[in-house]
Amino acid sequence: MFALLLAASLNLFLEEPPKLEAPKHGAAKAAVVETEKAVPAKAAKKHGSVAVPEEVVAEKAKPAPKPLPKPKPAVLVKPEDSKRLVEAEARAARLAAENARLQEALAKKEAPGRVEIRDAEAGLAELKAGNRRFVEGRRVRTLLTSQDAALRETLAKGQAPFAVIVTCSDSRVMDNFVFDQEMGRIFTIREAGNCPDVQGVASVEYAAEHLGSSLVVLLGHTFCGAVKAVAEAQGKPLPGNLWSLQAAMAGLLETTHEDPNESAAEHLRHLESNNAIRQAQALLDRSEILRHLVATGKLRVVPAVYDLNSGNVAFLELPKASKGEEKAHH
Repeated sequence: MFALLLAASLNLFLEEPPKLEAPKHGAAKAAVVETEKAVPAKAAKKHGSVAVPEEVVAEKAKPAPKPLPKPKPAVLVKPEDSKRLVEAEARAARLAAENARLQEALAKKEAPGRVEIRDAEAGLAELKAGNRRFVEGRRVRTLLTSQDAALRETLAKGQAPFAVIVTCSDSRVMDNFVFDQEMGRIFTIREAGNCPDVQGVASVEYAAEHLGSSLVVLLGHTFCGAVKAVAEAQGKPLPGNLWSLQAAMAGLLETTHEDPNESAAEHLRHLESNNAIRQAQALLDRSEILRHLVATGKLRVVPAVYDLNSGNVAFLELPKASKGEEKAHH
């Protein structure tokens, strides 16, 4: 029995080991399919039989970056050119300084003497002369800049303007330039449409009674936006607080005759002139102080219109008050 078992064991030991067969082509393909299934569908794309991640495909699909523009060659300034430029700038600065000096010397030569203006007639003559210089392009009082420091020091001690200018807020109406007057000679009140409100009237009273101003000019101007806005509204309320302009110009449209043969621009000129006259009269109607100064000959109120194109100021006249109106004021 033992001999039989030993013989069987030897036979098993001596037998050849089983041969391993290579997997068939179909089995290999199945293994590849199983591997591809392990890659998420959204993360890879097939290129032939190879799975490629989408990120790689997208990176390859991007257009090639544009080449950077070539830097422009630097312009080299020759030393002699740089020297000439510095010399030219220095020469221009010297000429500008010399021009300013000559201009001020001429202004000093032509400037009228420092005559104290004591009444409205002298003040009106001074404004007319200054406006004439402005129109002709030969201002003098507003060019004497070397005197500014001394003038500021003097004016810090007090002021005595000979004229009050009530004008529009329009940036193109610079009354000191228009009348060629330096600091301290004109007391200015600016309101849109040259329509002084209560504070404006009070300011005129202060200048006339406390500062001794003998002349008040109610200065309108051409191409006035406030007058135009009121005219075009035709009684319909303007937005915001602009209704106050309509209130200040109440009656302007009704009292300004419109000629059927005149253009819209010509009619606007008539409205601007009439508004200056009406606002000058309104100053007197609203102020007992101003009426008293006018009655005693210490003050004169004059309407005027400044032409933006020519620079000329046309001085107008107030209508003569009837005896009944004069009694009513008194």
